[in-house]
Amino acid sequence: MKKQNLYDITPPVEERFKSPLSEANGSCVDFAATGRDASGVATGVFVGDSMNPGLLGLRFTPEEFTAMADGIAAIRKQLGL
Repeated sequence: MKKQNLYDITPPVEERFKSPLSEANGSCVDFAATGRDASGVATGVFVGDSMNPGLLGLRFTPEEFTAMADGIAAIRKQLGL
């Protein structure tokens, strides 16, 4: 799927979920798959604001999301968190 095509899909609010950490610390970030292949694997990832569900949010390809998730410790360090 092309990156721009991911923005053609906005998952319904009832399909979105928060990470366990977000629920514990009151963060308002939620996630959803923007589609799934025949095997049930996400074809894109939506990251949105649960306090403002009408906002466009961000879209990532599975590869981009995995790279970000795998590098989150380095990202937090760079941000001083």
